[in-house]
Amino acid sequence: MRYIGLDIGTNYTKATADGSNVITFPSLVVYGEEKEWSLKGKAERQVYVGDEASYMAQNVENVEVLRPLHEGRLMHSSYIELAKHALSMLDAESDRFVATGLPVKSSKKERSDLVDKLKNTLNCDVLLLPQPVGSMAYAGVNTGVCIDIGFGTTDVIVLADMEYLKGDTLLVGVDKIYENMEMTIRNRFGITITPEEMTRLLSEENFRVGKVRGGKKIAVSRDDVIDEYSQFMKSWVERIVNRVNMLLEGLSISLVENIILTGGGAKLPDVENEFKEHFKDIGDIQIPDDPVTANAKGFYRLAKLYAGEEKSEADALEQEQEIKKKGRKKK
Repeated sequence: MRYIGLDIGTNYTKATADGSNVITFPSLVVYGEEKEWSLKGKAERQVYVGDEASYMAQNVENVEVLRPLHEGRLMHSSYIELAKHALSMLDAESDRFVATGLPVKSSKKERSDLVDKLKNTLNCDVLLLPQPVGSMAYAGVNTGVCIDIGFGTTDVIVLADMEYLKGDTLLVGVDKIYENMEMTIRNRFGITITPEEMTRLLSEENFRVGKVRGGKKIAVSRDDVIDEYSQFMKSWVERIVNRVNMLLEGLSISLVENIILTGGGAKLPDVENEFKEHFKDIGDIQIPDDPVTANAKGFYRLAKLYAGEEKSEADALEQEQEIKKKGRKKK
C-alpha cells in the first residue's frame, strides 16, 4: 500500500509519498489550442497541468486558465487533473491510500462529491479532512488552534483531542497582499507579475523578477517594494487576527495554549512576528519547520494512522502533547 499526503491549495499543490520529500507545483490547469510544433517528442495535448500550465498561462494566448479552488470553494472538476498529476509525479499509480483536505467551510456535498470522484477516477481509498488538521498532525498537536493562511483563504480550526470543535474559512488570503503589491509594481515599474513570481519576490531575498517592456529589461527586487509590503502586511494580519479572535471568544484557555500558524502566508516576511505580538496574551504561536508543506506531511501521517499501519504513532502524538503540557507547567 502506498500512502499519499495530498494538499491541493488555491495556488500550489503539495504531495508526499514518504512524509518527508514533498513535490510542489502550481495549482493550475490550462485548456487551450494545440501548439503548431512539439519539440519534446510528446503527443499534442489540450490540457496542461502544474509548471507547464504556468508557462502556458504566462506566454500563450487563447488558453483557458483554471484554478480549481477559488474563495474556499471547489469550482471545477480540473481538481482531479491536479490529483492525477501529483500521483504521477510520485510514481504512485496503483494500490494507494490518499489523505487530502478541503477548506473548513466547504459543504458536505462538495466533500462527498470530491471523495467519490477521487475514488472512481484514481481507483484509490480516500480520507478527506479539514485542511488545517494536516499541520496539527504534523506538529504533534491534538488540542489547540490552527491558523492556515493559504493563497485564497485563511482556514481556522479548533480541535480537542483531535476532535473538531469549531472552525471557519475566511476569504482573506495571501492574494489580498499580492493584489496590492501587483498594483504597486505595475504603477511604479510598468510591468505585471504572476502570483508565482510574487511568491519568489517576497520570499527569496536575492530574487529579481523582470520583463521586457518598450525594448528594455525592467527588473524588480524585494528591496524595491519592501516598504509598501510592510504597510499592506500589517493591516492584513490585523484583519485576520480580528476574525480569529471572534472565533476564540469564550473558549477555555486549555484549548488555546497551542496555536499553530501555517500555510504559505506564514512564510512571508515579518508575518510570524506580527502574529506573535497580537496573540502574546492568549497563547504561544508555533510555526512548522516548513509551513507550506506541513499539511501534506500531516496528511501522509494521518493516512497511515487511519489505515491502522502505525498505531504507535497515535500514541506518539499523545506523548508529544503530554511532554509539551509538562514543559509549560515547569515554566
